[in-house]
Amino acid sequence: MKKPKRITVALVAVIACTMLSRASAQTVQETYLGKLEFQGQTIIKKTAELLHRRILQQRATQLVTWAMPMMNFETLHPALLSNFKTSNGLDLSDTDIFFGLYDGYDGVYPYMTANVTTPYTIAMSDLSKTGPVVVDLPPGAIYGVVDNAWMQPIHEINGKPGKLLLVGPGQNYPKNFDGKIIQSDTFRVLYFYRALGTGEEAKKLRTAVKAYKLSDADNPPETKFVKYEPKSGGKVALNTQPRDMRFWELVNTYVQREPMADRDRFFYAWLKDLGIEKGKPFNPTAQQKEILQQGLDVGMAMSQAISFNKTREMFPTSLYGKDSGFEDAMAGMNPKIDMATYSQFNERASYGFEATTTSAGMVSRVAGQGSAYLGSYYDADDKALMGGNNYKLHVGPNPPAANFWSVTVYDIENRLIIRNEIERSDRSSRTEGLIKNDDGSVDIYFGPTAPEGKEVNWVQTNKGQSFFVYLRLYGPEQAYFDQSFPMTKIEQVK
Repeated sequence: MKKPKRITVALVAVIACTMLSRASAQTVQETYLGKLEFQGQTIIKKTAELLHRRILQQRATQLVTWAMPMMNFETLHPALLSNFKTSNGLDLSDTDIFFGLYDGYDGVYPYMTANVTTPYTIAMSDLSKTGPVVVDLPPGAIYGVVDNAWMQPIHEINGKPGKLLLVGPGQNYPKNFDGKIIQSDTFRVLYFYRALGTGEEAKKLRTAVKAYKLSDADNPPETKFVKYEPKSGGKVALNTQPRDMRFWELVNTYVQREPMADRDRFFYAWLKDLGIEKGKPFNPTAQQKEILQQGLDVGMAMSQAISFNKTREMFPTSLYGKDSGFEDAMAGMNPKIDMATYSQFNERASYGFEATTTSAGMVSRVAGQGSAYLGSYYDADDKALMGGNNYKLHVGPNPPAANFWSVTVYDIENRLIIRNEIERSDRSSRTEGLIKNDDGSVDIYFGPTAPEGKEVNWVQTNKGQSFFVYLRLYGPEQAYFDQSFPMTKIEQVK
C-alpha cells in the first residue's frame, strides 16, 4: 500500500521541478519592436532598459507631430524680423508693431506654401512683450484672420471696419474699449489680411490699417508698413521646421513663454522626461539629445507620410474624387481644432507640416466663398514627382472657381515655392497668354525644359529635387464641393 504513495510523491516532485525549470527559463516574445526577453514572466533587465529608451523615442516622435503647427509660428516670427534686417537694414524686434508687405516671386519665397498670385500683408506680435495691441480696420474689402500660436483662428477679418483689441492670457484691458476684444489663449498672435480689388484703390486700402500698442492709444505712432525686398544673393531666413536641435530649442521657447493648454498636459509630461520643463533651463543630457534627434528624424518622416499620403481611414473626407491623385491640403481640418468629443491631431499635424496659417474662409463650404486647396504629391504611377522628369497636369474646362484658379509648384524639402532660372512658380487663369485647348481646358507642364510652343503654360523644375503641386480655387463653386468637376493625375510625359 505504501508503494503507490511513494510514486505519487515522486511524480509531484518531478512536476514541481519541471514547473520551476520552466519558470526560471528565459522566453522570447516576438513583437514589432523585435524580440523581448523574459525570465519566467518577468521582463529581464536588458529588455526593460531597451523599452525605456523606446518609450522616450516614441514620445519624442509623437511630440514632433504634436508641435507641428506651433513650430510654424515659432519659425515665422524670427524669420520676419531677420529678413527685414538683412534685406531692408531694419533692426526690428518683437516689441515693434509693423506690417510686412510680401509680393511676387522673391517676396513670398521664405514662407511655407505661399503663392504669388495674391499679395500678403502680415504682422505678428508677442503680446507678452508688447502688451495688448489695437488693430484699427478701415472701411473696405479687407479680409484676413487673427491666429493664435497654434494657427487657430481667434477672429475673422471680414470687411467690417472697427477696432480690435488683441489681448494675451491674463492681461488687463479697459472694459470700456471702443471696439471688439479679441482674447487670445497664447501671447504670440499673427494677424494678416488681403485688400481685395486692383489698382490704386486696393493699394491705398492695403496700407490704411492701423496697429499700435494699447499703451500708445492716447497718441498712436504712425503704423509701419515695410515692403520685403530681398537683396540678390543675400541671406534669407526660412519659415520651415528645423531638422536639428533648433527644433527642440523652439519648443522650449514656446513652453517657457506660453501658458499650458489643458489638452496638452500629458504632452508636457513627455517633454519633461526629455529635458523640457516650464520654469527650468533646457540643458539636455547627451542621451536626451540623441533621443530627441532620433525622434525628430522619424517624426518629420511620419508627418510627411500623414500629409502627403492621406488615407481614407485617417482622413475620410480628404481625397478628391475616386482616383484623381488630388487631396484636400487642409486634410478635412476644422481650424478651431477642438471638437465636441476630441481635439483634432492628425489633421493638425498634416496641414502644419506643409502650410502656415488657417482661417474659416479656407474651409468654407459655401459655394462661391472662401478658397479651396488641392494638393498632388505623386504622379499617375504613384511615383514621386521628380524635377528631372517632364509632367503634364490637365485642368478641365470651366474649373469651379468663381474668382480664379492657380497651380503652384513647391519643393518637398522646405515646402516653399520652387526656385528656378525663369523665376516663376505658378500658372493661373490670370496668366496672360495662357494657352487653352479647343474645349477650354488647360494643360500645365512641369519639367526642366519647356515643351515647344507651350512655354507660357510651363513651370520649370530642377533635377535632383522632388516637388508637389497645389491647385487653388478662389471662390470654389458647387462642382468642387460635390466633386463633379473631374480632376486627373499628373502624368509623366516623354
